[in-house]
Amino acid sequence: MPEGAGNVIYLNGASSSGKTTIARELQKAAREPYLHLSVDAFLHQLPASVLTDQMALARELPRLIAGFNSSAAAIARAGNNIIVDSVLQEPSWVVPCARAFQGLAVLFVAVRCSLETLERREVERGDRHRGLARYQHDRVHSHGTYDMEVDTSAMPLDVCVCRILEAARSATTTAAFRKLATGSD
Repeated sequence: MPEGAGNVIYLNGASSSGKTTIARELQKAAREPYLHLSVDAFLHQLPASVLTDQMALARELPRLIAGFNSSAAAIARAGNNIIVDSVLQEPSWVVPCARAFQGLAVLFVAVRCSLETLERREVERGDRHRGLARYQHDRVHSHGTYDMEVDTSAMPLDVCVCRILEAARSATTTAAFRKLATGSD
């Protein structure tokens, strides 16, 4: 890890799985400050005309996701602790993401949730395209390589947060991104 680099907690899960809620609680519970970098907030910098045009957004997404991950890694390399809240829904995004963070200690966390709970949350939120959670549910975890997993439909929020912080404090639990960066599961 580069001297002076920040710690990275990378939360990956389907839309409505609880990543943002976990990230906010991690910020409150951590001993040191962490920036919360959300792919949703990053994408909402686009003009509304692109966000509402599914075809235009689909064309832009691979480049935007690569830029998001590269910029998040640069923020950590500058010495900032970060919690990344993202959705690696396309298998082709995983290896480039891991490579963007090469040389950094990244705790890669699967934020899982039952499909039934995801779909209920999606409806309750009202700010998601119906069917997005179903589309992402299996795809987002298809690579199968994580340092740890939490299940927000089966575990209380405080337990998820405690387990993530415990793992983040243990330098021995950050091998998933190194393995994924090689491109061989």
